[in-house]
Amino acid sequence: MLVRFSFKNFKSVGLEPVTLEMVSSAKVRRLKEHVCASSKEAKILRNAVIYGGNAAGKSSLYKAFAFMKAAVMGGGLPQDGIREYCRCGEGHSEDESTFDIQFVTEGRVFDYGFSCVLSKMHVTSEWLYSLGADARPVFLRDGTSSIDCSGVREAADDADVARLDVYAADFCHDQSESMGSGLFLSYMGKGRSFSVDSALDGFRSAFTWFDAGIEAIGVNQRASSTEYYTESSTLDQVAEVLSSFDTGVSGLCKEEVGMEELDKFVPPEIRFTIAELLKANAPKRDGDTFGLTVRNDNFFVGIERKGAGEPKATVLRTRHGGSLLTFDFQDESDGTRRLFDFMDILFTQSEDKVFVIDELNRSFHPMLTQHLVELFNMVHANDDCQLVFTTHENDIMSYEHFRRDEIWFVERDERGLSRLYPLDDFATDGARSDARLNKKYLEGRYGGVPVIDLSRARAALNVGEA
Repeated sequence: MLVRFSFKNFKSVGLEPVTLEMVSSAKVRRLKEHVCASSKEAKILRNAVIYGGNAAGKSSLYKAFAFMKAAVMGGGLPQDGIREYCRCGEGHSEDESTFDIQFVTEGRVFDYGFSCVLSKMHVTSEWLYSLGADARPVFLRDGTSSIDCSGVREAADDADVARLDVYAADFCHDQSESMGSGLFLSYMGKGRSFSVDSALDGFRSAFTWFDAGIEAIGVNQRASSTEYYTESSTLDQVAEVLSSFDTGVSGLCKEEVGMEELDKFVPPEIRFTIAELLKANAPKRDGDTFGLTVRNDNFFVGIERKGAGEPKATVLRTRHGGSLLTFDFQDESDGTRRLFDFMDILFTQSEDKVFVIDELNRSFHPMLTQHLVELFNMVHANDDCQLVFTTHENDIMSYEHFRRDEIWFVERDERGLSRLYPLDDFATDGARSDARLNKKYLEGRYGGVPVIDLSRARAALNVGEA
């Protein structure tokens, strides 16, 4: 579960950090079912919906999540982040950018983060804390030359201490030989195995949460997981859900095609990537299976291999009621294809995953956005999955759908810097009806709306008043 996320000096966020809190407010008593199932003393919310005008900085929040996950999974700062520091005003190319996240996984609470100078691709500090009753730092890193693991060393046996010393020394050596853009959590968590009773298992636990516990879906990005595609029976369920959105889709099927035919469906670079993934995931045991899906707006292709057998390729086809023919994926509307991006949030087999989605409502009618959010909350009523999304869709800004502490706003100041704040910061002011809440937002009572200068546009267009 996501508890808190904070960052600064990234995109439109300056040196004052912005923080998204998922801990519920004691003042809010509505929609108690919007609290994650395993929450204990600190009640963790299932949703966070972020509103704001165009260019206010909503996407900066999504991109900060995506950047932090990419850094941890990639082993270090992504090269495309070299100019992602805040460039408002005189810019902050020499200042530190900081990313910090608190989360719960496997019954443990962690706080992980790092600071870096993006323009130099250099990590200046990094930390991992294990919180709760036995709160302690797992490690504290200062630049490339020092990693303090005393907190975990005290609980480790001699063998683990020896491993830790070697790993820390090797990591520091590697970083001193390079620009120092690597992350120690990645170094310790990726590809290493620790016994469940090992004091070092916290590295694996925290790293695994970044891998499996965060799914970031951008406006032009696809979900990385499509678990629902594997089983035909699940595809039948997906078709029923799609039909509930009035898409016209009445059925889905997978049509097998030869691997040599993939060039008809995917471009050469994708075909090469598929070949490389099949090679990298060669079976080690007879029972090993491998599957992946690849899609864009024109195709939806699946690759499956069981054991040492030959891989099989399939393409997704759709059926529409009243038609005897099947349709290609590219024949569907933008809204229907966009819905496929979000089927995993309903059909995921994970019970603890945070989905961070930029512009959830893109290509959707307002009623479809509402329907999707309602389904998410119903499906995950008994687990710890969470939905964090940005939107312009004020029709769902309703106490029927969200609690006050689930609604957030992003606003840009005169310097171009973004700030994030919750609706719960405002007095209720009698805003108990949905209509009044929505109306007050559009009137600018809570901020987070565009400031439209009609006279300036008229002057530029040389158009007088009617």
